[in-house]
Amino acid sequence: MNKKIFSKLLITTLLLTSVPVVNAEEVKQLKVKAETNVANMDMVIKDNFVKSKYASAENRFAQNNIKAAYDDFNDLVQRASHDDYVFLVYGMKMAEYGFFDLTEALINKLDSNVFTASYVKDIKKYYYPSAMVKPKDIVYLADAYSNIMYNNMAIETTSELLNSNQVGESDYKNYLIALGYYKSNNLQQALKYVNNAIIENDTNINYQSLKAKILADLNKPKQALKVLDKIKKTEFLTVDFQNRVKSVEEYILYKTSKEEPLKDYHLAYYYHLQNKSLLATKVLQTAILQAKQYSPMIFSLLGKIYYENNEPLKAEEFASRAYREDKNNYVAVITLADISYDNRKFEEALKYYKRAQKLTRDAEPDVGVAKTYLALEKDKKSQKMYEKLLKKHNSNEELLVESLQVFPQKADYYLPKVASIDISNNDIWLGLANLAIRDKNFNMAATYLNNSYYIDANNFKYYYYLSLVLRAKGDVELANQSLIRCSRLNSDYSADVNPGHSVYEE
Repeated sequence: MNKKIFSKLLITTLLLTSVPVVNAEEVKQLKVKAETNVANMDMVIKDNFVKSKYASAENRFAQNNIKAAYDDFNDLVQRASHDDYVFLVYGMKMAEYGFFDLTEALINKLDSNVFTASYVKDIKKYYYPSAMVKPKDIVYLADAYSNIMYNNMAIETTSELLNSNQVGESDYKNYLIALGYYKSNNLQQALKYVNNAIIENDTNINYQSLKAKILADLNKPKQALKVLDKIKKTEFLTVDFQNRVKSVEEYILYKTSKEEPLKDYHLAYYYHLQNKSLLATKVLQTAILQAKQYSPMIFSLLGKIYYENNEPLKAEEFASRAYREDKNNYVAVITLADISYDNRKFEEALKYYKRAQKLTRDAEPDVGVAKTYLALEKDKKSQKMYEKLLKKHNSNEELLVESLQVFPQKADYYLPKVASIDISNNDIWLGLANLAIRDKNFNMAATYLNNSYYIDANNFKYYYYLSLVLRAKGDVELANQSLIRCSRLNSDYSADVNPGHSVYEE
């Protein structure tokens, strides 16, 4: 999720409903006693087990201890409960490794609902072979993937796959052979076998992505871009898979661009999408010196990266430089619009958002105009825009979040919708917990809070909502412990709490 959405989301969801409030004054009235166990020890134990088991599985897979990695992942699947939507993150990783049976077992344990449905569709669309790999072949093929990707054994592994009688012909086996040839730089053979895989399964986007990379490395830019165009036309509903496609796009554009500054621009964008923003900025700073005609593009991307990494001063500096040189640079314009909005310079923000509308068909500047009208207290104008946009872009994450300000009564629908798009968005789970508390559905609130805790165990908002759930269930002492943990993590509370203690009694 875009970081600019985060700060507003909790404020919005807090305004949606009325819940019991435990304020700092109440904290002060509680009597301090010695620190004991945290309020949610069961969740701590579960969380630590899951994360350590996952880390073990990852390490074992990279070290080619595939059977042990499979057993670790299988243990995770067996212990997953139907409310653990965050396990879909692990489901994606299992599918990447070729443990399709475990991904399928995990999917079958989850509820079929708005939170999981989009992710299940996207996982299958991106990774799944045309037919499930036979159980006896799962570990063997996963072993091949590990050797190709992590153990510098692409040549040996490819030869073994070609000569093996253990595994029958399948699109997934052809994909692994193609991957092995690609990693050993035998591009013609890689192209042959990825085409074989695609003939058997032309909807698998992972296969198409490999083909695009092979064609780009073979210096066949037109063919690579044609495959890329097909990939981009495939609809993915979730942020995770939209980012995967964008990452493939930037890599292909990096490989197919003819001029060095353009290559650097797309390589930097690719690094940024891989969460390597420091490396991205270094590439761009080198590119600035190479060709002045590309400086607006380079400056604008630097501005975008700095903004998304919460460095607004640097973001404004580079976005402004790009805008001075090219007033039609969309990335620069939208970055300046967002910065102006964040600084409450709403008239200036409106000017930039309206300019950005002329430069793209994306919904982002439209959402910007709508929310700025609201900030300028032009409520009717804003509401009409949101109504129109929601009909056209009903799966746009930022739009759904921002629209909660105008239609708070629709939070019960919009918050689950956002969770189905970006399941790792912690503030959404907290918002859902808030709604469940409003409805006195404390078991469901606890479920949402479990997801939040797993994503970020040090979020003060989690402990605040947990204190409300515990208090409602009659666990007053545990509620107070949770409230004090909240106060320790948040400066608004910490001044009222003795930092040497964490447990309060009435």
